[in-house]
Amino acid sequence: MTVDMTRFYREEDLFPLEFTGMTERPWGILFHNEGNRDSYDSNHALIIRDQVDDLPRVLQEITDFYLARGLHPVIYQSILDSGWFGEIAPTLAAAGYRSWLEEQTWMALTAENAIVPDPAITVRQEPVWQDAFATHIFEAAGEPWEIPVVRRQMENPGTRCFVAYLNSLPAGMIYGHVSGENVCRVDYLLTATAHRGKGVGRALTHAFVEHVKASNVDCVLWPDGDTPRRIYEAAGFRPVETRYAGRASWRTEAPEA
Repeated sequence: MTVDMTRFYREEDLFPLEFTGMTERPWGILFHNEGNRDSYDSNHALIIRDQVDDLPRVLQEITDFYLARGLHPVIYQSILDSGWFGEIAPTLAAAGYRSWLEEQTWMALTAENAIVPDPAITVRQEPVWQDAFATHIFEAAGEPWEIPVVRRQMENPGTRCFVAYLNSLPAGMIYGHVSGENVCRVDYLLTATAHRGKGVGRALTHAFVEHVKASNVDCVLWPDGDTPRRIYEAAGFRPVETRYAGRASWRTEAPEA
C-alpha cells in the first residue's frame, strides 16, 4: 500500500503547536515555553530549507532569541528536508552548534490490530488531566518534563488520551492528536517503570488504534526503540519510509529527548 506522507510530515513539523507557544519567522518557527525549560519539543526553532536565504544570520537570530529568554538554543530541521543538517553541519558548528541526524522509520496504520489486551488491565479514554497521572506515570517513569506538555495538550479538543490502570491506579498513558488534515499523530506512549513488561503498552495501543479506526482518520507514528516498534507492529502499523531528522544543540551534548 502506497502512502503519501506529505501531510503527515507537515504535522510532524507543527505538532508543538498543541502544547507550546510560537513566534513565526520568514524561515520557520520559534517554539518557546519558558515555563517548561527542560522540554526540547517545547523550546526549539524549526527551520525550513527553501525558506532560509542567509543561514548564518538565521542561526544567530535563533541563538539570540533563546538566550535572551534564558532558554537553551535547539534547532530542528523540517522533516520534509530529510538529511539536510548533515549537509550544513560545518555551518552549524561555526555558529556554535553540535548537530546530528536521527533515523526515523515512519509507520502508518494499514493492517489489522492483532493485539489481545490483558483483561486485568483497564484502559479508559481520559478527557481531563488528573494529578495522579503525574505521580503514577510520568514521575514514576522518570520523565517529569512531559507533565506540562501533556497537561496543556489535554486542553485541546483534538487530543486523544488513554490511560491504563492496574489495581485502580494509573500505570501508563498513550496520547496523540487529530489535525485538520484528518491526520492522527501518536505523540507518546509511556509506562511507569515498575509496570513495564506487564502488557500495559499493548493494552494502551490496542485501545488507541480501535478509537482511531472508529474515528476514520489516518494514523502515523515513528517508534522510539525496538519495544514500542514491536507493539505498534502488532497493532497494525507498518513501515512506510525512513527519514533523517536533523537536530542541533548549542554548545552541548545531544539531548536525550
